[in-house]
Amino acid sequence: MPQDYRLIRDALEQGKYTMQGNWEKIGPLLINNGGGEILIGDVQFQGPLRLQVGKGGRIEIGDYTSINYGVEIHSKKRVVIGRYCLIGWNTTITDTDYHGVGYSPPKDMPTTVEEGAWVGCHSIILKGVTVGRGALVSSGSVVNKDVPPFTIVGGNPAKVLKEIEPFEGKHGQIYEYKWWDPSFVPKEKPA
Repeated sequence: MPQDYRLIRDALEQGKYTMQGNWEKIGPLLINNGGGEILIGDVQFQGPLRLQVGKGGRIEIGDYTSINYGVEIHSKKRVVIGRYCLIGWNTTITDTDYHGVGYSPPKDMPTTVEEGAWVGCHSIILKGVTVGRGALVSSGSVVNKDVPPFTIVGGNPAKVLKEIEPFEGKHGQIYEYKWWDPSFVPKEKPA
């Protein structure tokens, strides 16, 4: 059953998630906050998931996004999930490797899933990646490079499989997200 985002957001705003190094349960979320920020809009959580944010890190999740169970989001810099996104179960989104190579320190790079993107189950979105607006990441993919808007990618490493028509494409509809509204009827094609 979807959890009420208001309970989660209220607990976050009250600072109930600021314990260093400990996991705290707030609604369906397990949160480990090492001194960062977590901003959650009007989001639908389908089950338990984990958010881990380090000192100075930031996780932002936009309105009308739906996140399935078993998802893990890790941030030491910045992870942004835009509005109207669909994130499949057991997906991992991260902006860090948590370790360096050899004597090099770890490199943290912002990761973004732009609005209207769909990430299939069991996918991994790695640091420094932008998944473009309206893109689809096939199930089980490992995304280590940017995904252009309105494309389908898949595989390990993920490669472009197909370009898809933008929502405002061949039928002439204006680009407007309404998948979450059962009463939505697309606008008529202009004459």
